[in-house]
Amino acid sequence: MRNCESCSMPMVKQEDFGGGDISCKYCIYGAPDGSLRSKDEIRKGWIQAVMQMENLSKEEAKKKVDAIMPNMPAWKEG
Repeated sequence: MRNCESCSMPMVKQEDFGGGDISCKYCIYGAPDGSLRSKDEIRKGWIQAVMQMENLSKEEAKKKVDAIMPNMPAWKEG
């Protein structure tokens, strides 16, 4: 198992990987065709996912995502 380098989603099955390619660093949600979507698109989707999975308000989910996202390999500065 690997985790997506843009959102940390666990990627277990081939269909979890962007473009269905197990060598892709990103999940199917962040890179449906194998190419990473924009940071803003990933952030919006991740916020929605956190709201649903953790039963958080939008503001709580934003805070959580905004604290984690800069540490993800895809979004690290420099």
